Amino acid sequence: MQWIAIGLATAAIALNYIDRSTLAIGNVTIRQEFGINATAIGALQSFWSITYACFQIPVGFLLDRLGPRYLVGLALVAWSAAQAAGGLAGSYTQLMWARIALGATESPAFPGAVRVTSDWFHVKDRGRPTGVYNSGGSIGPAIAPPLLTALMLGFGWRTMFVTMGIAGVFGALVWFKVYRDPAKTLLEPGDEAYLAENRAAEAPVELRNWGRLFRFRSMWGLMLGAFCSGYAVWMYQTWLPAYLEMQQHISIAKTGFLAMIPLIFSVLGAWTGGWITDRFARGGMEIVASRRLPSILGLLASGLFTIVATTAGNATEAVIFISAAMFFLSLGIAGKWTLITAVAPQSYCTSVASIQNFGGYIGGTVSPLVTGMVVDLTGSFVIALAIGAGITILGAVILQTVVRSPISSEALDAPGSLRTPIAKQV
Repeated sequence: MQWIAIGLATAAIALNYIDRSTLAIGNVTIRQEFGINATAIGALQSFWSITYACFQIPVGFLLDRLGPRYLVGLALVAWSAAQAAGGLAGSYTQLMWARIALGATESPAFPGAVRVTSDWFHVKDRGRPTGVYNSGGSIGPAIAPPLLTALMLGFGWRTMFVTMGIAGVFGALVWFKVYRDPAKTLLEPGDEAYLAENRAAEAPVELRNWGRLFRFRSMWGLMLGAFCSGYAVWMYQTWLPAYLEMQQHISIAKTGFLAMIPLIFSVLGAWTGGWITDRFARGGMEIVASRRLPSILGLLASGLFTIVATTAGNATEAVIFISAAMFFLSLGIAGKWTLITAVAPQSYCTSVASIQNFGGYIGGTVSPLVTGMVVDLTGSFVIALAIGAGITILGAVILQTVVRSPISSEALDAPGSLRTPIAKQV
């Protein structure tokens, strides 16, 4: 039942990312139809991202209060409707509003997966499931290029959007039919004992205590680190097909398959990152350090391979270097998501995850727009990649220097914690 739950969360995230990828796949065709430039298409992604980021804040609180079953299921229906609406847009403005609606309704997917993991797994066993559901963020974009490119070339970009909206409704039906909350499920005594520590740590999430999360340095470190990794993720996921078309002069039919290769390496990186964090924890490493170290090493390596990618002289070199960069980026991000459940109290895992994700999608808002502007100004992706590399490495530095200690429930509950300075750690 644990892995069925993680499988459903992973599938929801994968579908979530396929829907996001429709804009990247239709990039050039949409620009031609609406007569817009690279900056304008980057702005569409940025509108989606800032909306997604803003909705992270209330979504995390609601998930901690209500649980993922109904909130994630209803979100699936809503974002599928928004996705289909994009295919019916008659103007750039209408497409923009459809992407804004998509950003709002897709927001529960990743925080919901954190809640599923913290509900079904003991804290020392959360690395592998975290790596698995994180891989949904790469499985979706890996499937997306060949699938969506075929739909677009065969039927047009509008049909591509609508088809994915219909698929999402079927996904919602499966979620409601299969997913169960462990607290409302009859389990064997051994399984009840395994989850007993999680349930003992559960307490109602109070709004005043939720606000106190921002008093902790580790919370700010997670947000800022997520900003940097989010910048890198959305630089690649928004612009990779266009990079292959414009920089390496590959036809649109071939980019669908070549863009899939780095995303397959992202899946492997996510699984590897989750496995490593559990291995470190079971080997006796302190729980926060066991989650933080893989994240730091992954971001550092990703930044270095992104720098190397700026020297690529042909499509083969570009795909190899970017594949390595995305492997290590996903490895680092898997460690970062596992780090949440080591830093946050059980009851606040989803709240901390959503606040962290807010930082990630502020980075995701800035990245597509900055990348588009740099490409318009320079006619090349070299400087844009170099900027992304520097920001990725900065993320590793922030996680190492700022996220040092866990946040305790006692500190959140203590009346005096309102006067606790940001630099104070538990």
